[in-house]
Amino acid sequence: MSRRPNITPNVQVNVAIPQDLHGKMFLLLYSELEQRVPVGAYSRLFSELLRDYFQNRKLDLAPYLGSADSGAFLVSANPQTLSLLKILLDKGQSNE
Repeated sequence: MSRRPNITPNVQVNVAIPQDLHGKMFLLLYSELEQRVPVGAYSRLFSELLRDYFQNRKLDLAPYLGSADSGAFLVSANPQTLSLLKILLDKGQSNE
């Protein structure tokens, strides 16, 4: 039985990642049942991560928490949510 073609065609991309990240990714995707990483698992993971990357933005909460540790308090959400959160945080700071 042949597979149906994808509505959106795939493009092959070769990437090089650090070995420690590959090890973690391998362990995450490895199937005990198949004794290997299932076919398409890497593609599904990268596609999901890229979709999330393009749909969400990050807001650093360090300035609102009085922390000098920039990047330690990152919130990731869609742009509309982050805009509303930033408005609320700015209002809270102006009321102090």
